Amino acid sequence: MKQMLALSHSVQHSPFTRSVVRDCYARVAAGTRSFHSSVNSLNTETAAHHLVSVNVYRDNMSELAYLLRLLKSLSESNKWITLIAPPAGFSTSLLVKAGIDAKHIRIARPTPQHDASSLLEKALTCNTSAAVVAFGQTHDFDTADQLAALNETPTFVINGFGAQLH
Repeated sequence: MKQMLALSHSVQHSPFTRSVVRDCYARVAAGTRSFHSSVNSLNTETAAHHLVSVNVYRDNMSELAYLLRLLKSLSESNKWITLIAPPAGFSTSLLVKAGIDAKHIRIARPTPQHDASSLLEKALTCNTSAAVVAFGQTHDFDTADQLAALNETPTFVINGFGAQLH
């Protein structure tokens, strides 16, 4: 895991994405569990989105590293870490290696009746998750963005989680 997290950071991402993930981690590490205050403290153009996009690529693991630390801290609340629509071969071992108890991880997979966006909305509405992590593109979850704004549950969308990371 240490080798994977120490890869170079050559892929450029928006300052919004990286600063939100790092700021959320810093707030949790400092004992402040207010997730949305970090999102809302940004400029109005980016603060309109309450789903935090986490960009993960083979040559850029820094956002994943911060996310894993944040999820570990949040999992101590005895609520679920809910994964929405992870890739087919996804293994929870990455989360377990980061120190998250496997008993606190739940996975919701899309069905013909419920797509990933509706599963995300359901997870936020139930308020039983310490954090909700969806896999896909942020625009796939636009309908859940307003619900995330009203909810205190940290909500992330992982982009670029390829087969090489399982």
